[in-house]
Amino acid sequence: MARETYTRRQARDYDERNYVGDAMKLIKGLDKYQLYELYEIVHEKLSYGTTMKKEKELLAVKKVIQGVKELDPTRLRKIAKGRSEMAKDASSRDGQTTVNRKKV
Repeated sequence: MARETYTRRQARDYDERNYVGDAMKLIKGLDKYQLYELYEIVHEKLSYGTTMKKEKELLAVKKVIQGVKELDPTRLRKIAKGRSEMAKDASSRDGQTTVNRKKV
């Protein structure tokens, strides 16, 4: 089989779908908590290897959810970044100010 040239590959991957419009229709009836869950799922799926078409769909959904004004941007950032290193290594007694003394 002959090697594809760059222009053929470009033409094959080009599509005229409106990904953002489809994503807007997808999230239209969802409430805030469902949007947070969907954002979490989309972020997880983006970490896997996917096809270019699927990646465009996921990125469009992520972009639309980030554009919703009712959602907290810090919570979205926390979902995307995960827990901090300090929080991951914390134990139940970290930050405890009272000293555990033997009761007599």
